[in-house]
Order: sequence, then C-alpha cells, then structure tokens
Amino acid sequence: MQVELKRMQRQLGITFIYVTHDQEEALTMSDTIVVMKDGVIQQIGKPTDIYNEPKNPFVADFIGESNIVPGLMLEDYKVRMNGVVYRCVDAGFGKNVEVDAVVRPEDIDIIPPEKSKVSGTVASVVFMGVHYEICVDCGGYEWVVHTTDFAPVGQRVGIQILPDAIHIMKKTRSNNIFDAEVWPGDDAIYIDDVAFPCDGLEGYENKDVAIVRIAPENVRLVAPQDAKLTGTVKACMFLGTHYEITVSCEENDWIAHSDEFMEDGEEVGILVDPDKMELTKKDDETDEEPEKTEGVTREE
Repeated sequence: MQVELKRMQRQLGITFIYVTHDQEEALTMSDTIVVMKDGVIQQIGKPTDIYNEPKNPFVADFIGESNIVPGLMLEDYKVRMNGVVYRCVDAGFGKNVEVDAVVRPEDIDIIPPEKSKVSGTVASVVFMGVHYEICVDCGGYEWVVHTTDFAPVGQRVGIQILPDAIHIMKKTRSNNIFDAEVWPGDDAIYIDDVAFPCDGLEGYENKDVAIVRIAPENVRLVAPQDAKLTGTVKACMFLGTHYEITVSCEENDWIAHSDEFMEDGEEVGILVDPDKMELTKKDDETDEEPEKTEGVTREE
C-alpha cells in the first residue's frame, strides 16, 4: 500500500497529506514530516532531519528509539553526560549550559571494557531479528544498544559513543503549572476540583486563586483507589534514569517521574505531599506568561 500511494502521488503530480501514527511509515513515505503532540506542531523537516536532529525529547522518543540523557555543555564540541566528558559536533550553546543529549541505540558500539572510559553490566538482551537490543547498566544509567554482536546478561562491556553519534538539544524542563483555588481554612488548594493538602497558605483568603507549580519528581502515581484525583496514562517516555509519565485528568495533563513503565490508557491516582507545592498569587504573576499546553508548561 505504501508503494501504491507513492506511485499514485508521482503519477498525479499533486501533494498528499498522509496522517499516520506509524513512525516507520512516516519516515519511508514522506518528503516532509510534521510531528504533532496534543494538536501542537513540535517539528517540521525532512525525514533525515527529524530522525537525526530532533528538536526536543518528545520528537526524539516518538520517531525511533533514543537514549535521552541530561547533560552539561562545557563548551563548543564538548559535553558531559553521566559524569563523563564526550566530544560532540554541536556548538553555540554556551559554556556550562544544561542540555539534553540524544544518542540513537544503533550509534553505540559495544567494545571491551578495558578499551572504554565507560563500562557497565549487560542487564538484558532481546533478539530483534536483524540485531540484538542490549540494555547496559552503567552505574544507575541504562544505555539501550542495538548491535549485531551478542553479549550475555551479566557480562561486563564497554560503551563507545563517537562524536557524530551525539545530538545536543536545548534543555526542556517539564513543570506542572495549574490555577488553584486556595482554601486556608481547610489547609488545602483545589486542582481539577480535588482538594490537595498544602502548606504555606498564610496571606491567602478562601477562594483566592493562585498559580501552583509542582515538579514532576514530586508527583506520586498510586493505585486509583488510593487517591481522589485519577487519570489515564497518555504517554510514557524513558529518560535513562526514569520514565516521564503524562497523565490526562479531567481538566489538566500532569507530568510525573516514575521508576516503572506504564501502559497508555492505564488508570492511576495522583498524590502530592503538602510541602511540595510552590504557590504564587495570581496577581503577582508577570504579564509575560510561559507557554502552556493543557495545564503543562515547558520551560527552557
């Protein structure tokens, strides 16, 4: 069907707009790809640009498999990831700037540990037909490697990443930012019409509206019966040390960090400790609001 559609497009000489959730299909059929999330365009480009130079972690994870690693750009062409300094081919980010780095699994080589500055233990091996998918635990960070070389579970191996295998992106931080109704008399704020116990409500009156910021690592995902606010998993992205989970609730999307993988559509409950919420009176907010997407803000 892909071949037939391409034949029709060439024969008719007109532009086709083809909508698909199949990433391989998009890469093989398209001259230009538009990657969207929640109705918002994330990146437009040629298939090679989308794959090799993703603009953000969502694009990197959505189009193909990726190792997405928090890093520090020390200077042009030099980045530190997981405490190790690597040469790269990117420049213009400044010095000592936090970034995200993308390394595709097929661009990582497994070599003898004594020949590498990074080594780890093979945690799992899956045969994929044309290659092995090997997960290597390097002291808390797990690299996903695609290779034709077999390495058994438990074997010590070295990891080699060449400069052109590293793609640097501007750092994106996911913060939960919501409007909340404050009720000091109940020591609580209301988000999505659900009461959350909250500290630091001095100076507020009942029914005041505040901006609440909650870091993803402070959002606890629990069984639905253990929380008043529940939602369904909308996306699950592995970031090397944890999963970033997007949970769709009645009014807002929540971002949480978890050690466990969660399936799309899985129902979960949301809890936040009272001292993990940062409140700002809405009147004190500047006129320059950060860009919002369904209650979740991406801040550089």
